Amino acid sequence: MPRLGARKGDRLCHVYSDRSIGELVEWGEARGLKPEWIDRRNVLPHFDVLGERVAEHEPGVGRAELVADIRWWRDYQRGGRRRR
Repeated sequence: MPRLGARKGDRLCHVYSDRSIGELVEWGEARGLKPEWIDRRNVLPHFDVLGERVAEHEPGVGRAELVADIRWWRDYQRGGRRRR
């Protein structure tokens, strides 16, 4: 994964899919992002978006929705709930 080149004070957001990695890949490819740039190190696979492109993805989700999505993803990875 390439380094972002983010500096202190830069705006950064995580763009993820609440449906599937396939949907995230399609979204990224439509915007010139490569699938190998998906950050899979954390709980929820996502693209890191920074700078002026952050405004394209606002307002985003609130903390409660993010937490619910992370819980859903963890359960799904363990073989629990089906895809949304």
